[in-house]
Amino acid sequence: MLSFLRQTSPVRLAIFLLFALTAYRLWFITQMELVPDEGYYWLWSKHLAWSYRDKGPAVAWTIALGTKIFGNTVFGIRFFAVALSTATGALLFLLARRLYDDRVALWTLLVASVIPLVAVGSILMTIDSLSVFFWAWAALIFWKAIHRDNVMDWFWLGLAIGAGFLAKFTNGVQLICIAFFLLWSKEHRPLLFSRKMFVLGGAFGLSVLPVLWWNMQTGWVHAMALHTRSGVDKSFQIHPLELLQFIGGQFGVISPLIALGMVIAAVALLWKKHTDERVRFLLSQFLPLYGLFAFFSLNKAGQANWAAPALVTGIIFTVVYWREIVARKPAWRFGIGAAFGVALLMTVLMHNTDPLLIAARPITDALHRRPMPDPLRRARGWQDFAAHVQAARETNQVNLLLADNYAQASMMAFYLPDQPTPYLLPAIYGDTQFTLWPGYQVASGTRALYVTTSQSLPPQKILQREFNKVELVENFWSQYHGRPMTQFYIYLCTRN
Repeated sequence: MLSFLRQTSPVRLAIFLLFALTAYRLWFITQMELVPDEGYYWLWSKHLAWSYRDKGPAVAWTIALGTKIFGNTVFGIRFFAVALSTATGALLFLLARRLYDDRVALWTLLVASVIPLVAVGSILMTIDSLSVFFWAWAALIFWKAIHRDNVMDWFWLGLAIGAGFLAKFTNGVQLICIAFFLLWSKEHRPLLFSRKMFVLGGAFGLSVLPVLWWNMQTGWVHAMALHTRSGVDKSFQIHPLELLQFIGGQFGVISPLIALGMVIAAVALLWKKHTDERVRFLLSQFLPLYGLFAFFSLNKAGQANWAAPALVTGIIFTVVYWREIVARKPAWRFGIGAAFGVALLMTVLMHNTDPLLIAARPITDALHRRPMPDPLRRARGWQDFAAHVQAARETNQVNLLLADNYAQASMMAFYLPDQPTPYLLPAIYGDTQFTLWPGYQVASGTRALYVTTSQSLPPQKILQREFNKVELVENFWSQYHGRPMTQFYIYLCTRN
């Protein structure tokens, strides 16, 4: 078998791997319920706009296309997550092949396929699917652009980065990565002051016009949102534990041994091989992004997936470094195998945590014992949640649905049979897209359900101002295969 694999063209093996992963993922995406962010973005796709309160418009536009083709289904929402993951894998292979050779390219694809963060991004339709794809595409265009005198390469580079920016504002950092590389590389430094930079900037500006126009119409909402997300509400303060939390998160989503190998590779290549143009190129697409988020994490750790685009080149230089180490010291193969195996096991378990939960002690009383931790909890129990809400709607003849969080509101909108329009309470509007959508009206005879996960009493000032009576009608745990996932409270609010 090993002999057959060695004799088979890496290109053929890569095509087979991508085909197999695509087929599996197209099946698997229907086996798992949506996560709240997917439901939230699906709601955006029902209100198409030039941009949105939290992010750019690309994810909503993509989901709108998927549901236009396949309907308002889980498959319709996630189809392009799988398609984009396959395209990103192909771009990774092409970039590594252009920089090095077929074997490096194949190993890059194999390593990417077992990293938990990459695997999750391949089945969930979030902004990361689009962000990583456009980052990889832009990196490939940039490498080609610096090796031939074609102005159009720079135009397409600007469009690719701008398209990624429409999905995730992080992709704008790729402009800094490009400038960093050009400054670092003496032979390419003149490009910084050439007309190609104006072409790049013009194409990027053209791509992001929808976001600029939308912000002009809404009072630059994104500037306020980014300020809040940065964690710098009043002043920047240094909290070392936040930085450690950020680092720990990276080791968790990449997998501990591969993350460690990536850090060692980055340091070693920066120290010993910084004169290699390919190494400078790969590190330039990696270090600025991680450096930026590491800096902000000194004040407040961000989400572990925020630096995901940096993995595009991070995986390539990690493969390059450790392949050379193994060539000199074959004993390191056992360490490489262990890193690959741990990442693969983590990825398999991320697809199905049932074996872990079955091995743990069962829960016999969901109301008196805390549920076991489940990494997939956010993607489980929503159909059961919707069944409880629907039963409460029918029993109490409700004509309005309210929630205290975008997650409950989005999942009610998707999983309830008639896919109704839920609302958030006005006092909770500020941090979500619901702020910019029409609110609800309460008239005589209105009967509403207020759904929350909070154990505290509902916001009486708001509800008592709008309703005559507010009473708890159900307190339940959503279930998945008989296991409790999340506790919810349903209140009936009536106005005579």
